[in-house]
Amino acid sequence: MAVPWRRIAVPAAALGVLVPAALGAHALLPSLDDPGRTAVAADASPSASTAPDVPLDAPVDSADAGAAVAETPGNTPSGNGSSAPVRLSSYDARSHRAVLSAPKAASVRTGDVIASAPSRTAPSGALFKVAKVVRAAKGHTEVATAPATVSELLGDQRVDKRAALAPRQLKVRPLSAGVTTKDDSRQTPSASPQHPTLRLALDVPLPSGVEATDRSPARLGGEVDFSPELVFQYERGAHSALPERAAVGLGGTYGYGWSLHGKVPGHVDTGTVSVPLAAVSGQYTFWVGPVPVVVSAEVTFSYRFSADGRIVLDAEQHTTGSFTVGARYDRTRGWQPLHEVDQRTEGGQPRIAGAATATARIGAQASVFLYGAAGVGGDLSVYLKGQASAANDGRPGWALYAGYDLSTQLTLRLRIFGVELVDLHTTPFALHDERKLCGEGKP
Repeated sequence: MAVPWRRIAVPAAALGVLVPAALGAHALLPSLDDPGRTAVAADASPSASTAPDVPLDAPVDSADAGAAVAETPGNTPSGNGSSAPVRLSSYDARSHRAVLSAPKAASVRTGDVIASAPSRTAPSGALFKVAKVVRAAKGHTEVATAPATVSELLGDQRVDKRAALAPRQLKVRPLSAGVTTKDDSRQTPSASPQHPTLRLALDVPLPSGVEATDRSPARLGGEVDFSPELVFQYERGAHSALPERAAVGLGGTYGYGWSLHGKVPGHVDTGTVSVPLAAVSGQYTFWVGPVPVVVSAEVTFSYRFSADGRIVLDAEQHTTGSFTVGARYDRTRGWQPLHEVDQRTEGGQPRIAGAATATARIGAQASVFLYGAAGVGGDLSVYLKGQASAANDGRPGWALYAGYDLSTQLTLRLRIFGVELVDLHTTPFALHDERKLCGEGKP
């Protein structure tokens, strides 16, 4: 018994965008010799601004400093740039302040664009522009910062990358009793040999009022397999400082091993807010020449169980699939959601009896960030639903269904690409599908 399906949806109507004034553009130099560098500065101004030679307020912790290179772009879309090493020593995004250091051959100037890979100074990396050089002393420069865009940083580079995150690159925080991380390398049908899978073991009791069946205690058990991938795309127009195309998102494969058992004497519900199971976070640095582009994601797994009356469930099923959530920009259509689901459910013959509907859901709420700031959100809810009817003209009916709901939320913080969004919070970007797995009679 197997039910596959695939749906991809993108709104047909173009979305309105706010386009800022034309930006300076540049071409990056080839990569530096040091593959471990963690930050880049792109200079957009031909002049330098320095302050009196006085001590800076905060000491520099050399162990916490991030290596960098400084980039000097041209003034036109075809202009060439130059780069020099700098270091991000201190960074406070809230107070718009940073401390940079540079060798004698380089200087920090107003208009520089700084991109930093993750470090203790900037755990999610950093992207900002030098709005003003406050003061400089002994090779250290304190600067006031302002927002910068990926377009200002990458110029006419073309990037189309997708990176898988191994379990060792993920941080897992169990949020419910009965959730553990399984440390093994076994592959599942939902994972490719090149992409190791994070495996969470579940043994979660169902809500109070749900009783044991003659086969099992009342429980939602099994496994959650997750192989995440981070997506980043960027391409600038041939005669513009704004992107022609761009994308950021989270994708990958998943597998849910369902072991659902319970005897429900009446109405029960874990609540409209799903019960959290575990939080998973990870990040990846895409290197574009010497430039680090930091994409990170957080996923919270949760479950919900509800029943509207008397029903008995004993079901063992396995759902596998792949998904993508995020945002895609095309100059002709504006910002649109990037979302896709490809899913399959199979398993043995269940037992469903009674006169009610019961639904168990495992949800994955995802957020994707660029340098810890630009937000895209998505919710994937995968479920099993059992329906049973009382005897009707001598024949009770039952059915088991599998389905999913996927929604995507875009936010104005995506202006980090240089193109702002209209308010999309009231615009639904959702996918839904449900398939009958098996049954008898009319439930």
